Amino acid sequence: MQNNLKQISVVLYRLKRQWGLQVKYYQLGKQTHNVETGDITREYTIITVRRAPVLPNMVDRHFVYDLAYIAASKNFTEGGYFERNQRTIIFDAKDLPRGFVPNGDDHVEFDEKRYEIKSIDHLEQRRGYLLTVAAIDNAETVG
Repeated sequence: MQNNLKQISVVLYRLKRQWGLQVKYYQLGKQTHNVETGDITREYTIITVRRAPVLPNMVDRHFVYDLAYIAASKNFTEGGYFERNQRTIIFDAKDLPRGFVPNGDDHVEFDEKRYEIKSIDHLEQRRGYLLTVAAIDNAETVG
């Protein structure tokens, strides 16, 4: 078992060296809502990871039906194709604060783009986290 954990550490180290980018993890803290103006103010805890492996972009094509058209005419359907950019990020637990737990409400930023978290997987013995994130085009970055 100890040998297995050592191998995981070696693999994480090699991935950081080859694919490592600086990633900012925005953990949602306090959120306030102004009832009069409708403004929502969010406070984030920003965790900067100096080198997190960001694996190459996966671009896959998806098709979405236009639900309004389906409701009007069930015999014919329309929709549209769009490109969805997904990335995989691996966080080494050593690079994160003690007691850190990723959440699907948080987001990450790197290369001046914002990515929403789609899925979170835990590595063996909580040695790290594997996040699948999707690019949000036309989104403003926080920092």
